[in-house]
Amino acid sequence: MKRLLIVFLLVFGVANSFADSIEERVLVAGNIMKKLIISKNGIPMEIIKEAQAIVVMPDSVKFGFFIGGKYGEGLATVRKQDGSWSYPFFIKLSGGSLGLQIGLEKTNSILVFRTKDSVGELLSGKLKVGANASASVGYISANSDKIDETNMSAEIFAYSQSSGLFAGAVLDGVIISNDDKKNKTLYGKSIDVKDIIIAENLSDTYSVQEFFRIVNYLTKK
Repeated sequence: MKRLLIVFLLVFGVANSFADSIEERVLVAGNIMKKLIISKNGIPMEIIKEAQAIVVMPDSVKFGFFIGGKYGEGLATVRKQDGSWSYPFFIKLSGGSLGLQIGLEKTNSILVFRTKDSVGELLSGKLKVGANASASVGYISANSDKIDETNMSAEIFAYSQSSGLFAGAVLDGVIISNDDKKNKTLYGKSIDVKDIIIAENLSDTYSVQEFFRIVNYLTKK
């Protein structure tokens, strides 16, 4: 019971760290994306350049004792038909898995969607990784000379940079859904994700334009 209380307090503290402004979250997401891609053992550029969508999730959290859980939020952008990138939109990460799992871990993650079908599942509003789309996991580590890509035919590649210690699967049963509340806050009005990705001149705020600059720089061919 004491251990469970400690984990609760830790998770509560991490959740409170998300309480910064929406624009700050957009800036953090852009910086995390840049860090994970251009780091020494970063995501291979050939994969990034061919991406159909990118989801970046700063400080997503896994926690649990016997029953595992995951929580996180992130920012997604989709490649348009002309090769340009859509305005970003917020997503939520949730899910759980059964089994012996002890620990707490904060993880910076990027999901690279490689097919239009997987992007369609993302835009549907509720994507269950492993059910609606396959996933391959690569780990970025300062102590690793290479990234482990387990399945080159996967529709989604998931890369994580973690701190802490945790026994359990990264993407087992993870559900990705749209965060309409944060999207409304970011753009000042209620707007469907499918309208966000086709929109032109939706926002000229610094955070959104900086996110655009970063994703365009990282994905230029």
